[in-house]
Amino acid sequence: MSTDDRLTRFGQPQRFALSQVQGDGWSSNSTLNAEHTYSCHCERLKGASQSYVLGFTLAEVLLTLGIIGVVAALAIPTLISNNNKRIVETRLAKFYSSINQAIELSEVENGPKEKWEMPGYGFEKDTDNEDDTSKPIARTWVDKYLEPYLKLSKIEYDAYGGAILYLLDSSVVALANEHWVFYPKVKDYINEATNNVDAQYGKGKFIFYFYPSRKDDPYYYKKGVEPYVANWDGTESSLRNNNSHGCNLNSGRHYCTQLIRMNGWKIPDDYPFKF
Repeated sequence: MSTDDRLTRFGQPQRFALSQVQGDGWSSNSTLNAEHTYSCHCERLKGASQSYVLGFTLAEVLLTLGIIGVVAALAIPTLISNNNKRIVETRLAKFYSSINQAIELSEVENGPKEKWEMPGYGFEKDTDNEDDTSKPIARTWVDKYLEPYLKLSKIEYDAYGGAILYLLDSSVVALANEHWVFYPKVKDYINEATNNVDAQYGKGKFIFYFYPSRKDDPYYYKKGVEPYVANWDGTESSLRNNNSHGCNLNSGRHYCTQLIRMNGWKIPDDYPFKF
């Protein structure tokens, strides 16, 4: 029978001499009252359970919640800004890639892009030489050169006859002949088109240019859809500081698209806007 069995045989405390368990390093001349030891042990456990009930006071709970609130107030705006920044970067890069792949596919059937007519703007004329608003000029161009080769959720035409292409990732591109304005978020386009809330170049919208037949401009001749760089001298300093188009808070910010493109479609850390 084991030592434990001797202590509590059939649930009853047992008396035994330490000499019975020699070999465990105990003294052999003393007698241990197991019943007394067992009952004392239980009393100690009972006392511990009554004296050491752990918990938090109301003040401690409120203090903890207050600290969590302060940390959240500091961290959440930054997390939201960084997430919006990543959305803009991802959709800009995706648009640039997908639109130019579509143009390359279109060239297979429609010939070199530098020989294409331009998308156009406005409306065809009716028999009275008035604008026929049911016939935007850009529709023929989009139907032939672009729509069959680009995945879109829908196509609309605005009050001026410009084509509005809704992409599958909830971004929008508005065509006004050679000027193509890209909105990473459809809500920015809708706010601008319906509520006259300017999306701001370099933040809510980014300008591209499509003019492959323009022989006097090496940035566009025989090229696809490219960031707008009219009158650019080729330097990063000009992209940032040009008085008319520079990517800063005091200029038109048309060069912001090219600045991001030159940074691998990543928004620079010193970018003038927060997202």
